[in-house]
Amino acid sequence: MKKTKIRRHLDRLRKKFQLSIFNESTLENVFSLRVSLMDGIFLVASVIIVLFFFSLLLLSHTPLKSLLPEDIDPRLRKQLVNEAFRVDSLANDMDKQTQYLEVLKDIISGNIPVDTLKRLGKDIPIDTLANRHLELMKVTNKEKKFRENYEESEKFNLSILNEQSKVDGLLFYPPIKGKIVNKFNPKLKNFGVKIQIDDRQPTLSVLDGTVLFTGYTSDYDYVIEVQHNNDYISVYKYNSELLKKQGDKVKAGEAIGVVGKNAARDGFPNLYFELWNKGVALNPQDYIVF
Repeated sequence: MKKTKIRRHLDRLRKKFQLSIFNESTLENVFSLRVSLMDGIFLVASVIIVLFFFSLLLLSHTPLKSLLPEDIDPRLRKQLVNEAFRVDSLANDMDKQTQYLEVLKDIISGNIPVDTLKRLGKDIPIDTLANRHLELMKVTNKEKKFRENYEESEKFNLSILNEQSKVDGLLFYPPIKGKIVNKFNPKLKNFGVKIQIDDRQPTLSVLDGTVLFTGYTSDYDYVIEVQHNNDYISVYKYNSELLKKQGDKVKAGEAIGVVGKNAARDGFPNLYFELWNKGVALNPQDYIVF
């Protein structure tokens, strides 16, 4: 049955039809053509193929080629994305520098008063003052509400004052060999000890841990912070160079920086060392033999 149906369809496609054009006044046959449905199908297909190749030829050899989407090499695409991120990062840095310079101009012109601490015999550097007036990101309402709720809940929490740091089994290495010239005194906002050295020395990690922060500041030169077990954090300031970067794992006694003479500072080189536990500053001399 299927074969007979197929034959019938093929016969219909092959069946010839005569197309004739007559002159209406004389009834003379002007044009006559015998065609089948199959001939019409082949004719339409041929026209489509010709048009396709003609269009392809035009698009490949004429300025219309620019309208076609081009395949980009994956490596080139990745490089373009990285460059876009770098440009965005540089733009942010430029904005920060512009804001910083604007604040400095206001300080120099007198629009922002240079607040000093002459009563304590210290002056606030212009860089620090500019950074204090520089607002890089506004606090959102959600963050303000969170801070208020947290401060309200912790207002009468005195448990942190009675907590004793666990030091059982911990051996603290001295961060550097030298003489302590400035001792721990929280009342004067001195949350660490200043260790003076005679010559260039490496800064050593007091415990095993992970580098939490590295950076340069105009007040403390190169600074590195290390996160240790039992919520201990050690801070090393006034480094002349750093040997580790953020995220690096360090061992106790391993060199993480170098302290040396700084041409911008008078006197002997020194290291300012702080030890913190759960947000509370500890006296390093209670845990380390210097």
